[in-house]
Amino acid sequence: MGLLGPDSDPANQLQNRNICKNLSHEARMERKELILQAALRLFSGQGYDTTSTNLIAREAGVSEGLIFRHFGAKEGLMDVLRARGNECLGKYIRAVTALTDPRARIEAGIDLPFRLFTEEQAYWTLLFSLKWQRSYRNAADRDEQYILPLQEALTDAFSQLGFPNPQREVALLFVILEGLSSQLINQPTPPDIAQTLQFIKSKYYR
Repeated sequence: MGLLGPDSDPANQLQNRNICKNLSHEARMERKELILQAALRLFSGQGYDTTSTNLIAREAGVSEGLIFRHFGAKEGLMDVLRARGNECLGKYIRAVTALTDPRARIEAGIDLPFRLFTEEQAYWTLLFSLKWQRSYRNAADRDEQYILPLQEALTDAFSQLGFPNPQREVALLFVILEGLSSQLINQPTPPDIAQTLQFIKSKYYR
């Protein structure tokens, strides 16, 4: 051991620097995640348009400048959350499209909005309400890479069951599910949701 102690060893100094660097990185990632979770709660709860970065910072317990450092602007936050939400949505849609029985596929498609709302409420509310958020530059964009496979799978299911116009059946079903999704957002615990879902499914028994 030298006169300056064990920390004078270059190998020890390098190890200590790496430890500090790793702790610093973990702390940054933790604060970044706090910001994202706060933004998700606020965007899904009160809307993107009415949520300020100052409010997000207070909700997350960080400085407003840290939001700009990590995400550039409020839109950068929404871009990340939207990508996460779409990834989540994609997993649910793939579970529906993987079903081989056509009737089971249609029933799973009908259940999809309610499942998303109950199991991934914040992300589903965020994605569904984007069309009402005028200040978000990409609000009008549809994520076809996630929706199109569901449309195609349901069209194929209706075709297998002998419906004369499968495309129109899917278009009508999407309108119905859009209305159901709006109802869930405005009234999160509708008393007759199970009966409503079963009634919709009964339209396709033949």
